Amino acid sequence: MHLTDEQLNEYLDDELIDRAQAELHLSSCDDCTARLTALQALFNEIESLPELALSRDLSAPITRGISRRAAVPAVPHSLRLTVTLQAALAIVAIIFAAPIVMQFISPYLTRIQMPSFVDMFLQMQTQWRIWLDVLSQLQLPAMPEIPVVEVSSLFIMLMVAGISVLWLVGNRLLLRDQNK
Repeated sequence: MHLTDEQLNEYLDDELIDRAQAELHLSSCDDCTARLTALQALFNEIESLPELALSRDLSAPITRGISRRAAVPAVPHSLRLTVTLQAALAIVAIIFAAPIVMQFISPYLTRIQMPSFVDMFLQMQTQWRIWLDVLSQLQLPAMPEIPVVEVSSLFIMLMVAGISVLWLVGNRLLLRDQNK
């Protein structure tokens, strides 16, 4: 098996890992030795070429172009505020939805042996309820009671779809100037 061009280049640059094995192969293979000699002659010829001065220095425009592309654009304050508010709303929605989801799936959990993850989730829910009880004992200004309205699942799905569309449109409006 002959040495590859890459191995010969690494041999000439003293970067070949198995240099002893390559030298053993070169001592017995005339073809690889000839290729190595030709490659060495080519490198010597390239190194002997005179340095030529460029008629025009292109480094400044290229450097400016690279630095312009590499610069990280500043994130507008409104975008940071929107992302932060969206993340906070998502966390609040998950926190309030967890007990409701557990209420719906708990009849099915009695038929299935619950893994330890569910136990941990139930413990977190218990801690959450304890925390809510502690918060409910705080003396806060009276809030008007919000009447409970029963809505259909179709209405809820349409409302979630509408909010999602508004969310996407709002994000598109915020990001439209950044794509230019």
